[in-house]
Amino acid sequence: MQLRLKMMGRSVVVTPPHMVGAAMVIIGAFLLFIALSAQFDISSIGETTDPAVQERVTQLQDERNIFLLCSTGAIFLGLFSAIVLTERNMSSSVPESQMRSTARVSGDVVSALSLPGNATFLPAKHGLSSERVLVPATTGPASPPVVASDDLTLLLGKDGSSPGLLVEPLGKALLDDIEQKLDVRFVDAGLEATEGYLQILKHGYGLMGDFHFKERDGKTVLRVEYSGLLEQCTAIRKERPDTCRQMPCFGCSCILTAAARATGKMVEIEKVDSISGDTVTYTLSIREW
Repeated sequence: MQLRLKMMGRSVVVTPPHMVGAAMVIIGAFLLFIALSAQFDISSIGETTDPAVQERVTQLQDERNIFLLCSTGAIFLGLFSAIVLTERNMSSSVPESQMRSTARVSGDVVSALSLPGNATFLPAKHGLSSERVLVPATTGPASPPVVASDDLTLLLGKDGSSPGLLVEPLGKALLDDIEQKLDVRFVDAGLEATEGYLQILKHGYGLMGDFHFKERDGKTVLRVEYSGLLEQCTAIRKERPDTCRQMPCFGCSCILTAAARATGKMVEIEKVDSISGDTVTYTLSIREW
């Protein structure tokens, strides 16, 4: 859950850690006020030889110490929650800008080459040492080359045209980083295990609100719900409606590349539907290459 507030003309995202942090700081301030009140009472009593008053002073000192300790802890935890736990959100403009810019650049390249086909994610096979995404010039089922290489970028036709673009998926670097951080291998892991490993996209990176692979009518369906980059995802789908089916942004691309790596098969995007403002649904064809 996030709240977006307008402060001094700027849009500020308030996350649950922010809310918890603010509540803890308020509690800490209240406890500090009680501690200061106890100290004020001690100062107002001053020096005394009356045993009853001395006992009261001792009680006030104990209260002051306890509330002062609790207030310090609450304020510290509040600041920790609001600042340390949300540190990755402070530089959110970097992935936001990257997402928009890469979508524009990749869209311009695909458009310049007149490639209307849907993206197909190829596993590291038949001469490829890592995954590639193929954008063909035809709108039917993709026909990747029998033999490929890491240096191959354009699939040239007999007339010199460009019947296909073969490049590194935008999400491959992110997928490699996840493998390194989790010390896991996606190769031949299967879609179920892959979905489990990729939960770091939700709970670690904060890119996704949720995502799932499901089987429906003999097809594999991937539903992706963005969270931290929702505004950018929505804007890209509005500005560049072909981005999702031809050159998905690094979040979705990471998941689709992981599917190709985990199954050892080509993962072709058949169609893309936007069910709601924050959800993108891919209908996939996963078949041998």
